[in-house]
Parts: sequence; structure tokens; C-alpha cells
Amino acid sequence: MPLKQVSLVAALSVVAGLTTATVGTVAYADDVAALPLSGYAHLVVDRAHRHVFISQGTGSSGILVTDLSGTPVTTLTGEQGANGLALSPDGGTLYAALPDGGAIVAIDTATLLETARWSTGAGTSPVSVAVAGGRVWFGYAAAGKGGIGSIDPSAPAPVTTPQPALSQWTTAPLLATGGDVLAAEEPQGSLSHVATFGVAPGTASPMADTLVYGGTATGLAVTGDGKRLLLAAPQQLALRAYRSTDLAAADPAAYFTGGSGSAPGSVAVDTDGTVAVAGASGVHLYAGTNNLAENHLTLPSGDVAPDGLEWGADGTTLYAVTKDPSGAYRLNVLDAPKLTDTELALRPPQFAVPTERYTVGGSFSTRGLLPAGAALEVTRDGTALPGVTLGGDGTFTFTDVQQDEGGYTYQVAYPGDATHRPATASSTVHVAKLPTGVVGTDIASVNPGSVVFTGRLSSQLGLGTFPQGTTVQVARRDEATQRTVPLGSVPVDPATLRFTVTDAPGAAGTFTYVLTYAGDTTHQPSESGTGLVVAPYAPALTLNAPTSATRGAALSFGGNLGDGPYAAGRTVTVSRKDAAHTTPVTWTAPVAADRTITVKDTPDTGGATTYTVTFPGDATHKSATAVATVQVSRAATALTVTSSAPSYAYGATATVTAHLGTTYNGRTVSLYATPYGGTKTLVTTGTVDANGNLRATYKVTRNTTFTASFAGDHRYAPTVTATVTPNKAGQCERFQVQQYYSGAWHTLTTSGCYGLSSTSSAKAQLSLSNALNQKFRVRSEYERSTKDLGNVSTWGGWLYLVVRT
Repeated sequence: MPLKQVSLVAALSVVAGLTTATVGTVAYADDVAALPLSGYAHLVVDRAHRHVFISQGTGSSGILVTDLSGTPVTTLTGEQGANGLALSPDGGTLYAALPDGGAIVAIDTATLLETARWSTGAGTSPVSVAVAGGRVWFGYAAAGKGGIGSIDPSAPAPVTTPQPALSQWTTAPLLATGGDVLAAEEPQGSLSHVATFGVAPGTASPMADTLVYGGTATGLAVTGDGKRLLLAAPQQLALRAYRSTDLAAADPAAYFTGGSGSAPGSVAVDTDGTVAVAGASGVHLYAGTNNLAENHLTLPSGDVAPDGLEWGADGTTLYAVTKDPSGAYRLNVLDAPKLTDTELALRPPQFAVPTERYTVGGSFSTRGLLPAGAALEVTRDGTALPGVTLGGDGTFTFTDVQQDEGGYTYQVAYPGDATHRPATASSTVHVAKLPTGVVGTDIASVNPGSVVFTGRLSSQLGLGTFPQGTTVQVARRDEATQRTVPLGSVPVDPATLRFTVTDAPGAAGTFTYVLTYAGDTTHQPSESGTGLVVAPYAPALTLNAPTSATRGAALSFGGNLGDGPYAAGRTVTVSRKDAAHTTPVTWTAPVAADRTITVKDTPDTGGATTYTVTFPGDATHKSATAVATVQVSRAATALTVTSSAPSYAYGATATVTAHLGTTYNGRTVSLYATPYGGTKTLVTTGTVDANGNLRATYKVTRNTTFTASFAGDHRYAPTVTATVTPNKAGQCERFQVQQYYSGAWHTLTTSGCYGLSSTSSAKAQLSLSNALNQKFRVRSEYERSTKDLGNVSTWGGWLYLVVRT
């Protein structure tokens, strides 16, 4: 009958040095038989004749004989108060102590007849009997004293002899033998008086005599080698063990019997050293000097009676007499109590998938020593698989592989051995494809011409591996039309499980990219959608226009519209704005297949000309605009300034005439006067007459520079002319140009010497590049000759202008 294994639990003991533990209990008995007893004293098993002898103690009249299963065979009558029992070494004779008859009797175990009776003396009451050293020893009481006597049954006329001269016993001692040692115990309150003797043939030599932990002992045993004495006293928490030689505590010193109140009252030691001890908590079995209980049994027929355990001399069977609360006695036959409980446990794999080998683990546990190397039988759904070997740490593993999904039940069996019970365990492994997930993650670009994003394939908890060549199918669904376009498959990197989707939807809109993994032999299929909003984007538009061009000549420059290609027929709008056109002139130009644009024009107006190129946008592109300004050349015209006289008296009035040559549509001239050391002042602005002249008068108070300016028109460039008064013909005039930017005026250029004409005037043409809407100023300087000692050099005032289209 199998035992249930439980973990050991440490318990506290009041005895120093004693470590106690509790183990699980299991009801156990292979055979249980009711016994017709009025009382119980002692038990002896005779396996050779298949009998069990049970004495009933003081007041009884017979010894009960049963077969080995407890069925009564007979009662040996006339055995007054039979108590202690012992078998001869050859098993042919049963000796019994008769306290009510004052005798020791010998009974033939084959015939069940009494063959001898030896008186122990008048007034004696022998209660225990033991056989060792060729003699029968008995413990008795007489006249209030206890003693030990012996009989040599092989003598021609056997007689009883008294114990050797030792300390006095107060009651009849309990006897036990083992090897060549005789032990005697009598109670002394909470202690026990114990003595040991060496019993070589015919003699008894004292070994030790002392008080030990005990009490009213009801169980006494000596191990087969005679080295240890075991004492079961109900007053103790554990079975006590002592060395026979000196009665010092043995190692181990105690065998746990259940803690407080367990009342150990019976002990039996088998020939292999196995110790069985019984108390209120059942029967505990120990493997010799191992004080960790290998088994703990409770008997459903009641509690084991004091001194109620006996081994059957077959190395396996334990007999126990129990008494239930009603007072009824039973014989319990335990066929294999030494077999240690074992337990197998299986640990299924974390996951098991078709076609991939998986591992089932397990463990073996027992209260005894692990049977390392033991063979374990393995089956799957009843079919035998290769067996496995138990490891030294009590674990084992085996592997299997299945091609199909489903549940597979594995059973592992341990057949047991001479010291371990068999055990089995089963577990169902569910083989199933792993759930997967496929999702889009990082977006690299999203526009009508290029959608690029990465995704990742995953399995449940990151388990399983995907084979080389795994792909994900991709399709694009237009959410506006619900039209789905297959895009093919993309490879999955087996190391990172990532993939990249590349697409060009060709139009703006809301799209869902459907990602589908078809699954494989170990993975389930999966599908998900990644939604993207694709919006038009502005392409890069660049122009390569020249900075200047010739009026009236053909002009051509290129451009480029990025982020193509573009469908055939795409055009851009070109507009030109110049001084002659307040409303721009527009036309279209095609966008070539290579995204280039060519702008062609023949500008007929000089000055700053602005070309604006505009792409209107399409389904995938926003509009784009680029601007370029070209300075178109203008012809130079003549502009002169003269005064009515070469010199004037102080305070005289000078008449100044500006003469403008040929122009196109502008005839306005401005006259300025700059006295030496003074500021430039506008004298007049007006349209020249039919002869091209504009006259003005000015009162002269010091040397004065007169300047005339023409702002230019559609075909003629601006002109500045300076006249020095009085006439300084042949001397120098310089011009300086500055531009305003970064919050200050900055000199662009200072001309070299322009020789004053015979009319004391000089002129220069001003050319500016990329000057649209920029601020400029111009001034002239009279530089006296080194021979002119009556005058000084001087700068005229600034002429300010802003360049407009």
C-alpha cells in the first residue's frame, strides 16, 4: 500500500541536541485481524512455523497462537499470567515468563506443547525473558526487589541462578538482548535505571549501570551488533538511544516519534538495523543510524499497544498489535513498511509546437536515499518511448517531437526497488502552433511618391523561431474607394524579425496597409492593418536665371521641379514683371520628363525684370513657386550741366542749364546745388523742353557744385552729371556709391578721376546688380589741381535712390 510523501517540518524539542521533524501520515496495513484477547503483554513471530505468539499478561491463563495473518490457531492453556516471550536462536523453542506461576516455560514451536517448566523460586514473579550467550535470562521481582536470573536450557538438569552482584532493583526489570549484550531497565520516576552486561557463554560481565532519560519504559531493544540500546518510554518526546558500553548518548541520540504527547511505547529493531518505533502518533521507521524518518504510518485499527511491535525475521514484514478505544485488539500485518514512499512529478514544457522537439522535465522525491541511476519507464498515450535514467539530484528529462497539433499524455513510471515503493506520474502536453503578431512600427516617409515604414513579426512571449525565408504579404487599401491593391511580399529578418514596406501610392489619401503572415508549421497566421494619411507635399522648384540680360535679345534659362517623375503634359506658369508692365505678362512652359523647365523670353524693357515660375500642384504635390530677377540692359543717354558764367561775384545769381539727350519715355531731370562746406539742396525738378533743356537760377555765395540727374526710363539707364562752378575745366571729378544694409551705409565703389569738360562738368553711368528694392546713394567730389592754390577739394551732397521695377 503506497505512502503519501510530505515535506519534513522542523519542531522544537525540550531535550538538548534533539532535532525533531513531523512527516505526513498514511493509514497502512496489508492484513488486519481481530484478536480474542483479554489483555496484551508481548508478541513473538515464528515465521518458520508460520505462527504468531501473543501473551496476555498477569491474570490470564493462556498464550494465543495465530497464523501469520492473525487468524487464531489455538490457545496454549495453563500458562499462568504469561508475559515476556522469546524464541531460541534456532526458532524451535518459545520461552515464556509466567509471573502468576513463578516459572519460565519452554514450548515446542512445532508441536505447540510445553516441554519444560523451571521454577524461579518461591514468591518470585518473572515478567520478562531474553535469550543470549546460550542462556535464557529473565527479569523478576521478589520481596519488593527486582533481579535478573538465568537458566542453561542445555544442562542435564537446568536450574535458575541469581543475577550477578550489582545495585539493587526495586521492580522486575525489562530485558532485551542483541549480539552478546544483555540490557536491563527498570523505571525510576522520570528516569530509567539501566544496566548492560556482556553475556559470553555461561557468564554475565557488567558493562554499565546508570540512570538515563526514560521513565516507565514499555519498549527496550538492543541492536543486532550489540552496540546500541534503544529505550521507548511514554514520558519522552522521542525514542532514546545509548551506547551499550557506557550508556552515554549514542549518535543519533533520539528518533523522533511525533513531538509532545507522542508517547513512544514500542520499539523493534530488524536484523538490517531498521528501527520501528510506535507511539500515539503512529509508527515511524528509520534506516539504522539515520534519524530522519523514512516512513510514518498510522494504523486505522487503533493505537499500537505498549511493546506491540515485532519484525517478522523475513527482512520485510512488521507486525503490530493495536488497541482501539473500545478495548478491542487487532493484529496488523505490514508486508513492506521499509519501502520508502516515492513520488514522481512531471513538468511539461513552457510551449510545444509541431515539428519542433520539446523537453519534458520531472523530479523524483523520497524520504530515503535517492535511487540515482534508476531506470524510469516513459509512455506517450500508452505507447512506450525510450526510458530515462534518474539523475543524482532526483531530476530527469526526456524529449519528443510531434508533427500535428493536439494533446499528448505522457506517463513516467518508477517500478520500485528493495527500499522504494513504485510511483507513477502523468501529464498532458498540448502541442499547438504559437500565436503570432505582425505590426507596423516606425515610419520613415509618407507621401504620395514614397511610403516607407518598418514592421515586426512576433510570437507569443517571444517563443519559437521563425525559419529563414519567412515573408509578410502586404496590400494597400484605399479607405475612400475601399479598393485593395496587392503589393507582394517582404522578407523578414530572422535575427531581428523586422521587415520594411516600400510603396508609392501616387496620390494623397487615407490608406490602410494590410500585413498578413501566413503562418508555418510552428506558428499561427496573423493579420493586422497599419493606417497612414498620405498628404500632398511641396516639391523643390529652382531657377538658374542669369543676373543680367540684353534688352531686345532672346533670353533663355532653365529650372528644375523636384520629386518627380511627373505625368506628361504637366506645365508651369511663367510671369514677367518689369517697369513697363504693372500687370505681369504670363505664359506656360512644359515640365520635361527629367523634371527640367526652360523659360524663354525677349525682354523689351530695361531695368530689373522679375520672372515668377509657379507649379500649380497636382494629386500628389502641393504648389511651388520660384522667383528670379534679371537686370535687363538700357541704353546710355547724354546729360550735361552748364552755368551762365564761368565765375560769379559773391551773392550773384547763376543761371544753370541741364541738357538731356535722347530717351525713350522719360524726360524728367533734377538739378541740385552743393555749396562748399554745405549740404546738397534740390534746386528744381522738371521736364526738359523741346530742346532737352531745364533751366534754374541759384544765388552763389561760395564755390558751388551743380549736379543734374536723370532717373532713367524703360530703355535708357539713369545718368548723373556734376558741374563745378567756377569753371575748373581739366581738373578731376570723382563719384562714390554706397548701399544701405545691416543698419548702416556701406561704400560699394569710389570711381577714379573723371576730367571736367570745357563746361566744367563730368558724368558717369551707374550700373547695379540684384538691386531690386535696395537703397543706394551717390555723391561727387571736386578734386583741385595742385596748381589751383585758390580753391580746395570738396564733396557734393548725397543723391538718394531706391531701385524699383
